[in-house]
Amino acid sequence: MLFEHRDRRPYIHETAFVAPTAVVCGDVTVGPNSQVTFGVVLVAQGNPIVIGTQSIIGENAIIRATAKYPVRIGDYVRVGPNAALYGCTLEDEVFLATGVTVFQGARVRKQAEVRINGVVHVKSVLPPGAVVPIKLGGCWRPGANSTAKRA
Repeated sequence: MLFEHRDRRPYIHETAFVAPTAVVCGDVTVGPNSQVTFGVVLVAQGNPIVIGTQSIIGENAIIRATAKYPVRIGDYVRVGPNAALYGCTLEDEVFLATGVTVFQGARVRKQAEVRINGVVHVKSVLPPGAVVPIKLGGCWRPGANSTAKRA
């Protein structure tokens, strides 16, 4: 379902797929050959959400832009099922596994990977090619991984 919010309407490229049970609200752009699968919620509240070329947003993911932070998802990105993204940037060729959460102001650089249930904290930056391991009962914080740094 597509909804207008604050006089902004979603733009879905003609080659993109948006499942009939997805909710797309506000200033949202879905790029060429991208897929927004079943149960996904995309809400642009105050800033846009932009999804690049050939990216896939997995089932039941929640992506929310806030008044302070837009969401930018690059080309050839895979966002796993049940992921939650809030006001963050994912550069090209990023992989987020099932259940990943990325918070406001965070930036996941090109070809970085966040594995199952990984958490990327507020304003954190993962360098290109970085890997955040599976987290069982914990989460990733700046300084907890030598390949990542605080913005």
